[in-house]
Amino acid sequence: MGLRETLNEKPIIARSIIGVAFVGAIFFAFRSGMDKAPDSVERRSEIVTIRDTETGDEWTMNRGEFERLLLLQSGNIDVNAGIPSEFSDGRLTGVLVDKDDWSETVNRINNMKKQFSP
Repeated sequence: MGLRETLNEKPIIARSIIGVAFVGAIFFAFRSGMDKAPDSVERRSEIVTIRDTETGDEWTMNRGEFERLLLLQSGNIDVNAGIPSEFSDGRLTGVLVDKDDWSETVNRINNMKKQFSP
């Protein structure tokens, strides 16, 4: 007796296999969306483009390093400030080119600082 005959005689087995495959597909679809978390390794490893707001010069760096520089600054991060820029003699003028990503990052880091400050 072959596989096809078995599945035709016992449709519950075929439906079970289809159900397991469907649940597996849903699991992997949701799991791939979890990598978008702000603290995921994949997100922290991505390369971001930073622009000096005074000179307009751009450079790239690792997002994790960029956020570490923001976290090490004392107090809240000003949306109009940023990380030290070598193009502006170390002034805090380096911001993410993507303005929505910049606003989200500043808000998230400021909330983290508020949560953990004494």
